[in-house]
This record gives sequence, structure tokens and C-alpha cells, in this order.
Amino acid sequence: MKNEKNFFIAIALTILVLYLYPTIIKQFFPNALPIQKARTVIRSTPADTNENTEFFSTINQQKSYLKEKSYILENFNYTVVLNAPYGDIKSIELKKFIDPATGKPSILMDTENKYNGIFATQGILEKPEIEDVFVVNNKITFVYKPQNDLKLTKTIIIDDETLSLTLSMNIENLSEQEKSISYRIIAATGINAERNISSRYMKAITKTTERKKIHKKSLSGLRKEFIINGEVEMTAFQSRYFSLVLVPVSVCDYSYANKNSQFIRLGLGKNNLTIPANTSLNQNYILYAGSNSLKDMSDLNLNIEVIKGSGFFTAFSDFLLNLLHFLQKIFKNYGIAVIALALIINLFLYPLTFKSLKSMKEMQALQPHIEELRNLHKDNPQKLNKETILLYKKHKVNPVGGCLPIFLQMPVFFALYKVLMTTIELRGANFLWIKDLSSPDALFVFQNKLPFIGNSFNFLPIVMVIVSFIQQKKTVASQANEQQKTMALIMPIFMGVIFYNFPSGLVLYFLTNTIFSIAAQSILSVKSEK
Repeated sequence: MKNEKNFFIAIALTILVLYLYPTIIKQFFPNALPIQKARTVIRSTPADTNENTEFFSTINQQKSYLKEKSYILENFNYTVVLNAPYGDIKSIELKKFIDPATGKPSILMDTENKYNGIFATQGILEKPEIEDVFVVNNKITFVYKPQNDLKLTKTIIIDDETLSLTLSMNIENLSEQEKSISYRIIAATGINAERNISSRYMKAITKTTERKKIHKKSLSGLRKEFIINGEVEMTAFQSRYFSLVLVPVSVCDYSYANKNSQFIRLGLGKNNLTIPANTSLNQNYILYAGSNSLKDMSDLNLNIEVIKGSGFFTAFSDFLLNLLHFLQKIFKNYGIAVIALALIINLFLYPLTFKSLKSMKEMQALQPHIEELRNLHKDNPQKLNKETILLYKKHKVNPVGGCLPIFLQMPVFFALYKVLMTTIELRGANFLWIKDLSSPDALFVFQNKLPFIGNSFNFLPIVMVIVSFIQQKKTVASQANEQQKTMALIMPIFMGVIFYNFPSGLVLYFLTNTIFSIAAQSILSVKSEK
């Protein structure tokens, strides 16, 4: 969270510098800058010859006591691969989310049979050995051989209605004495995002019952095991587009997250569970495995959508996303929807924009009077400030009136950035030559990575720089000195560098916004000449 917060602060400061500099110069130095149901299919695959040699990072290497055999659960939403002897999930394929890079269903997680997967447990059976496996309709049951007078049965069900799976564990005490156990269960591992996206989007999230608090931990800086103690209602791994959320039916005692060179692992733990003699204990979990879409999450009716966060920017981002969806339904293209969104916002802010531009011209008209005051009170700064303020009041000019539209655009920028970077519906959305509005437009790709540019030629930021030059030319007064003219030349280039690797949808928004600003300046100039 800290890295992400610093990133947004850096972007905010950059945008403020880019946009406020010309405004302030213009105002104070006017001469310078004038779901369908499907029957679940279960099939088995041949055993993998690799033995599972790693369990949790906190224990030594273990050998599997049964050669692994894979079982595949498949329905309209998923292809899920499970393995014996741990009865864990090795991979999850999301059928309705096509990866634009491959044209195939997205792989949410895949351990590649190198380590234990989701639903693997530690602390119940020391050496798990499968006694039998049952497949009935949409569920698979692993029955384990008793060890230390404990018998474990795990049943996993794939849901045809929602993006979820359920796990039911029955732990039976076969002895004549009460037993106490503590165990851990894996909630997320083998995440595809570990290899393919920036680590700043990867978060471990835990919700506890205490004040319904949400704990978030960026996994980019995770060095040692991170534990949240308390009554845990859910734990989640969240990446750019997808989430894995494990919800226990009864609260757990803690959540954990650890990381090494091979994997990231999140899970839940329970301490000192008591099982009376000759009785059994049920432990039930629900796993959400799907997109960060509010609709997909809310379909589960478990309030897991709280992991998306709350507050103004989250609510505003949801509003913009819904508006984009609405515009896309009208125009049948998200690129046109982004342009329409920019026009709607600019039309909404047009009265303020017009007033801002008018204020700039009024400030420019006052410049000779301000110069006279400077010469008259050059040795008395306090007197100069007082007289300048009186001059503004006399002519009813607000010296910072031009800044308001810029500040009002900032929330739109951040909210739209979040929408474009984290919304699965916009992944792969195309417009003209742009193949993915959530990524740079990449007109063509270089063989080698170039400094500052990267490995692709992004055409849209170049267009934005050219249009920004035109805007600066209309803004900068002809009598501006060389330093100010140079700054007006550098600023669009600097903006192009900053925006070069931004999502093309965001660049498209700013390009549209700049064109609208030029149009507004032209309208004001025409009205002023009349």
C-alpha cells in the first residue's frame, strides 16, 4: 500500500507541475503565457512423475507418500486441476476471461507441480496417504488413511452458479481420548501475476471481526512471514485483474503470507481445536476464484467485495466504470466511450473552464498596472502585496481562478487510472490501432529495449505532445521572453515522457481533454474580438 500511495503522490505532483505551472505563469505573469449453466465434468489424468517436495516455507522438505494423480473438475466457468495426496488445487483456468496476449482462457494460478497448492493443509496428518477417491457429479472426495487416531476426509465442490469452490474437511477422532490439533490451510499460491505484472498490484488482504477492519499488505516488499492475529473472517490475494478469496465458515485465528523466490503463499490458521473422543469435527471453507469485478464478487453474497476498498476514490471509480459501461453499450466501443466521457466531463466543467480562461485574460489586462505597482513599491514588498490585492478587488479578478478546473480534473484522472489499470472488462478493449486500452498503444515493437522508450513505439503519446504544442502556442504570449518560450516547448515533451507508458485509454482521455481546451480557448478568443 505504501508503494502504491507513493506512486499516486508522485503522479499527482507531476500533474500539478504540468498543469499549474502554465496557469500560474499566465495569471501572475500574463505577458509570459497569454451465466449459462453447464454440467460439471470431472476427469482424471495420468500421474505426474515429479514428487511434491515442498510444503510450507516453515517446514523441511517432505516426500509425497503417494505418487501424484491429477483430477480435473470442469464446468462453464472453470478448468480446475487437483492432485493427490494432498487433495490440493494445482491450477485454475478461467474460461470466460480470455487473455488478450494468448487468445486463450486466463490462468489464474498454476503451481506447475512444483509445490503444494490451494486447500493443502499442514498439521492434521503428518504423512498424508490416500485411501480412496470418490467422484460424484460436481464433487470429488479424498479419503485419507488414519494416522495417530485421526482420519481426514476432504470434499471439494465446484459451483456451477458462481465463481467459487467449496471445501469441506471432516476430521474424525478414532481414539478414546480427546485430541487437540492446530493446522494451516493454503488460500492462494501459484498466482500467474507473480510472473506477468507489476508487483505493486499484488496485495495480501485480511478482514478481521474487530471493527470489521481490513488489513492490506503489499507483497512487493514482503521479506518475512506476515501474520495477522485475531478472528479472521477472510483472507485474499489480489492482483491487477483477479482475486483469490478464502472465507472460513467459522472464523480462523490468524492469516499468514510468505514469499520466496518460487512462490507467494497466503493462508489461514486455526489453533488448539478440540475434538472429543470418537467424534468428528467439520471445517468448511468457500474459495472465490475470479475477477475483481464487483458483480462477480457480489454474486457470492459473502461481502467479499469489501477487499476492493472503500472511500471517495473507490466510489468515484465505480461511478466512472458504470458510466463507461453505459457509454460502451451506446457506442459499442470502449475507446469511443472514453472520448465521450472526456467530452461529458469537459462540458460539465465548461462554465468553470470558460471563467478560468476569462480570468487569465483579465489578469493579462491588469499586467501594466501590476508593473507600475512593482516599480512604485519595489522596496516595500508588504505595501506591494496590499496594493496588488486591492487592485484585484477593484477589478473583481481572482488571481487563482484558473486553477479550479484543473483541481476538479484530478479526481477524474486518478479514478480513470484505477479503472483502466484494474478493470477486467477493459483488458483487451481495442480502438483504431490500439489493441488494449489498459496498456500502451504499441504501434510496433522493437527487438531490443530502448532507454526511456522501452520495447515498443507508442504513437498516441506522440500525438498528445503535438496537440499540447498547439495548445501552448495559443497560450504563450508573443512577447514572452526566451526562457518562458523554452519552458513552453519543454513542458509538452516532458508530459509525453511521463505519459509514454501510461494506459492508452488514459492518454486518449487527456488528448481529448487537451483538444477540448483548445476549442474553449478559440471560442473565448472569438467572443473577445466581438
